Amino acid sequence: MYFDGSVHIEEEDQCYTCEYFLKGVTCPLLEALGVGVAHLDDDVIVRNCGFYKEFKRHLSVVETSEGDSGDEKPEDFKAIQ
Repeated sequence: MYFDGSVHIEEEDQCYTCEYFLKGVTCPLLEALGVGVAHLDDDVIVRNCGFYKEFKRHLSVVETSEGDSGDEKPEDFKAIQ
């Protein structure tokens, strides 16, 4: 992470897999840096952030209607409820 007028996240930072960052939600740490409540004087790699929430994907299984050949487009599928 580094600051040059705005805060930049790098792949080495824990932020890269954080729910806040990946969902586009305002992270308390980035918010504090952005508004000037906290200052970042040098480059830093974020590894143990107290605000970190691991981003977990929630995938669901889809099935085709009876008699489908499997050649349909994704919008032709329906999600299992």
